[in-house]
Amino acid sequence: MALAPERGAPDSGWKTAALRTRAAAARAGRAAKTFLIEAEWSWLRLLKWTATLAIALLAAAILWLYFLDWNTMRGPLSRYASARLGRPVSIAGNLDVDLFSFAPRVSASGVRVANPAWAGTPHAADIANLTFTVRLVPFLFGDVILPLVRFERPDIVIVRQADGRTNWDFGGGHSGWELPPIQRFLVHEGHIRIEDHVRKLVFTGTVSSEETAGAGGAAFQLLGDGTLNGGKFTATVHGGPLIHVDASAPYRFTADVHAGATHVAADGAITHPFHLGQFTAATTISGPNLSELYYLTGLAMPRTAAYRVKGLLTRDGSLYRFEKFAGVVGSSDLAGTLSIETAGEKPLVRGAVSSKVLDFKDLGHLFGGQSAGAAASGRLLPDLPLHVERLRQMEAQVDYDAADIRSRDFPLRGVHAHIDLRNSVLTLKPLSFQFAYGRLSGSLAIDARGAAAVTSVDARVTDIKVEQFLSGDPPIATGLLEARARLTGSGNSVQMVASSANGPVTLVVPTGGFREKLAELTGIDLIEGLLIGGRAETGLRCAVAHFDTRNGVMHSPRFVFDTDPVRIEGKGAIDLKHETLDLTVVGKPKEFRIGRLRAPIRITGPLTHPHIGVEAGAALAQGGIAVALGFLFPPAAILPFVDPGLAKDANCAGLLTQAKAQGAPVKTPRRRRH
Repeated sequence: MALAPERGAPDSGWKTAALRTRAAAARAGRAAKTFLIEAEWSWLRLLKWTATLAIALLAAAILWLYFLDWNTMRGPLSRYASARLGRPVSIAGNLDVDLFSFAPRVSASGVRVANPAWAGTPHAADIANLTFTVRLVPFLFGDVILPLVRFERPDIVIVRQADGRTNWDFGGGHSGWELPPIQRFLVHEGHIRIEDHVRKLVFTGTVSSEETAGAGGAAFQLLGDGTLNGGKFTATVHGGPLIHVDASAPYRFTADVHAGATHVAADGAITHPFHLGQFTAATTISGPNLSELYYLTGLAMPRTAAYRVKGLLTRDGSLYRFEKFAGVVGSSDLAGTLSIETAGEKPLVRGAVSSKVLDFKDLGHLFGGQSAGAAASGRLLPDLPLHVERLRQMEAQVDYDAADIRSRDFPLRGVHAHIDLRNSVLTLKPLSFQFAYGRLSGSLAIDARGAAAVTSVDARVTDIKVEQFLSGDPPIATGLLEARARLTGSGNSVQMVASSANGPVTLVVPTGGFREKLAELTGIDLIEGLLIGGRAETGLRCAVAHFDTRNGVMHSPRFVFDTDPVRIEGKGAIDLKHETLDLTVVGKPKEFRIGRLRAPIRITGPLTHPHIGVEAGAALAQGGIAVALGFLFPPAAILPFVDPGLAKDANCAGLLTQAKAQGAPVKTPRRRRH
């Protein structure tokens, strides 16, 4: 039989410990299970109470909103709108809100947006009643769609000061007004007033938008008039009903604007309704002078003759384009494409403009005109002020080309100019006129940064046949003219610039021909001048004239026309300020001559009608000597009129080298054969 283990044996202790461990684990499991069950019920109770509280709060909020007197919220809403606009906003009348709809409605009376203190009027907007609705479901997902917007008797005031400040600049930096999609847009008895001191525009108009088109087929219309730069200004804008508007379909409109004699007519569409930053319109512009568009557009355009152009005007945010325009300016055609970027500090104009035929007389308008006094006195240079200060308002990069030029006086064939306007400095470089033979090229710059503009001209004449500009058959002179003029003057008219001009002017004919009779008469060789046939030509070895211009007066101490029989020398001045000249010319025969009157020829008087005469003192002295000799010995009376012909050929090589050093584009001449 087996014996029972003794109490306290090792096996018995191990078993006891194991039993105790299992018991403790069981108790811990039961406790954990109990805790989890209790925790689960606690969370459920918490969620239940939270949901209950949220539902209660939501119900309370709904009840509060339902029974809320919304007029008590006028102050908080006004303060919120004021903070967003940076301008005081108030709601003086009734505020009514209906939130319990799939299209919540808000209606407010007496809505006012205050003007800044400098604007001169208390309100930028004063709206008798504003009502709008919002689609609820899209709004909850961040998409704003307005089924209805209605204005009752809105009064809008737009003011811009001369320094560019505007009362509708709320600091948003938007290039255009972009509104959310509106399905019905109604305006009843709306008024708008614009005071633009930059454009010198005062405009008062009425605005209305009905649900159905009237007899004229237009439901939206803006009608008004006023003044622009002192002249009468009217504007008419028509559009279709602003009801059931599709945000993805263009909204068509027509506009008709008269500013004095300037007329703008547009027929187009806003690409996305209520996004005024995008539109396209076939536009026709006409008027007596392109420069008068400045007050409508803010762009500095040149003076021109009467014009009419038509093209496609588009806007995409800050970028405007006048595409594929064509028309006439004066008697010249004009075509091209221009773009205007308005996002920068100044508008930037880019593009290319061309003419198939440019009438030369139309170029005269670019330089202004003459006052009544100047025209009556027979002055030549335009003295009416040019609007050079407008060059500070924009920048430009434009190319102009004319394929042919129509002119009675100048044998021009074409012109090319690159117009560069930046930092208030207008530069035409290159500037090139092509003649039938030869060309005039160079650059012109007008610096408008100061109170008085500074104009600089650098002109080069190369290979121009002088006979192109001279009448007669044959002409009195032939040869290739080479010249260079570098002049700088200040003033806001051509006459003022010429009156203050400084710089050198050099003219050269390296070789050519000269009417022999005229050459002899410059030396007042009566016999040779009368005997030589009127068509006979003699060689022109060279002709060189250099003028140093100071304060509008061109001085030349010596100019030379060296012909084969006579060396002609002269000196004098051309006064651009008074438009007069005072030149003395002396012909020195190179061969023995009888019957020569030793008296210089004087060319004086206005540039338009100079007087050519003989210097009386020298002629009388020579005649007195002849009388005295004739009294002593009659045959000796002829002696004062005898010239031994000791004049030498001019140093043409030296004169041409000097002229080249002074900037004239002189080439090595080829001697004429006789």
